[in-house]
Amino acid sequence: MTSNAVEPSLYYRLSDARGESLRIDIHQHPEHHGVQVDADYTPPDWARLEHHQCSHCPLDPAEHSYCPIAANLAFLLPNAELGESFREIRLEVGSPARTYFADTTVQRALSSLFGLVCALSDCPHTRFLRPMALFHLPVSTETETLVRTAGFFLLQRYLARRRDPALHVDLDGLDQAYDRLKELNHCFVRRFRAQDTSDAPVNAMVLLHVLAKEMNWELDDELEALAPLFRQ
Repeated sequence: MTSNAVEPSLYYRLSDARGESLRIDIHQHPEHHGVQVDADYTPPDWARLEHHQCSHCPLDPAEHSYCPIAANLAFLLPNAELGESFREIRLEVGSPARTYFADTTVQRALSSLFGLVCALSDCPHTRFLRPMALFHLPVSTETETLVRTAGFFLLQRYLARRRDPALHVDLDGLDQAYDRLKELNHCFVRRFRAQDTSDAPVNAMVLLHVLAKEMNWELDDELEALAPLFRQ
């Protein structure tokens, strides 16, 4: 996907029973760890910021020509033939530390990939997920996502409190952060539906939208259900 000679930081490979395979290489910037794209890359028109811009987007098209998430997705998946959403595939996700394998569907694999790209993009609504993305767990379950999100959120608060003791180490603000993610995913469904493409990207974002909605609505109940696991 990129002209960089170095090995990718991470890759996704989707393979089906017919032997067809699609590999997506993700290179990360060595300093801010976001998705690194070719310097001469020009995103397509559907990635422009004002094209179905998210309703709560704080970015100004006069200063930001392209949506950070859409531009990265367009770079990583240029004209990819993704096929039907429910097509069964073998997913391989590799990093320098380990390789994951899972039997899943196209839409589930893309949902995992899109969630990662969102977190690695310079979007104001997804920046809080960047640390978790650096320890990516592909196709994680709802419970795994809950534990990882709450854990990383609290760790961020704890590290911030070391600099400012007046700060509280709690989950205040996580519900609001997921409410913003829910709206972002909903808006991206509209962005993808405007394209002449397969239904897989649309349904992948729908899955992310459902996950964000469940996290947003049921956070207290889900955390209470996990409480027995942490009793000494």
